[in-house]
Amino acid sequence: MRVFYSTISKVRDGQMEGAVAMAGEAAKLVGRHGGDVRFFLAGAGEEVNSTLFSIEYESPEALGRVFDELADDTELQAFMTRLNGTGSPTVITSQNMAMEMPIGRTPKAGKGGILEVHTGRVNPGRMEEVISQSAEVCEFVEANGAVNARLLQLTYAGPASGMTAFTWELENMRAHAHMAAAWFSQAGLALQARMMTANPASVPVSSALYNEIPL
Repeated sequence: MRVFYSTISKVRDGQMEGAVAMAGEAAKLVGRHGGDVRFFLAGAGEEVNSTLFSIEYESPEALGRVFDELADDTELQAFMTRLNGTGSPTVITSQNMAMEMPIGRTPKAGKGGILEVHTGRVNPGRMEEVISQSAEVCEFVEANGAVNARLLQLTYAGPASGMTAFTWELENMRAHAHMAAAWFSQAGLALQARMMTANPASVPVSSALYNEIPL
């Protein structure tokens, strides 16, 4: 079961270059302990200049081991002091963990420069339906150009704890436009109709589109 630790931040006016530089520094400090570190800039659905710094681990145990190591990393502690200081180019707005949920399928391997995220709140007693529908959605988006389509559950995320999040990746915006068109094809609209009933298993909360920034 893969697990994610994510930090969302707001870039202070005119300090994008500094924000990217600090993200690169953080990636080196954290990445040397393990995990897949990636950095994204919100392109739609989030506030302008919001960033996502995400670390993916192969299991909760791997995350726990790394976090114990990070607690003793004095160089990282000094960096965090600067990151949270008054001169920092970014302001952290939220942090959360997310667990990949087993939905009976293996995601299509790959990475893309565009990350799409859709969060939802599961109605009581409807998780089994959400999992079943999620497998169908993931199959659909991967059939139309996406890779790495997964369902996550947010934990330790404040008011968002317990919500689910669809995530998938696309090569570029042209690929995203192709998939967007598929959502409004006959097959895409039929899938939406099955999910968006008067009494849905899950209620959409937010959507966001991110562009990856290489570090």
